[in-house]
Amino acid sequence: MRSISDQEVMSILLNEHKLAASSLTNLVLESTNQFLRNDATVILTSTFNHQKQIFDMMNQKGWYKTSLASQQDISKAQQEVARINV
Repeated sequence: MRSISDQEVMSILLNEHKLAASSLTNLVLESTNQFLRNDATVILTSTFNHQKQIFDMMNQKGWYKTSLASQQDISKAQQEVARINV
């Protein structure tokens, strides 16, 4: 029987958190009950925090590599986000 590596476990956890975040986002956006919306928002925030911890750990170990964005790309993304927040 083949054992599952730490990298595979972390990858599964990361993907499950991404799926949960997507589902919770839809729940928050579609919920008309304010109490349910509040509860889902709290869980969504916790899911975001856990996902970031998993991502950071995988990135530190070299299991999830990303390329660095240029300052120009970062500035452009910030301008687009600022435009959305208006």
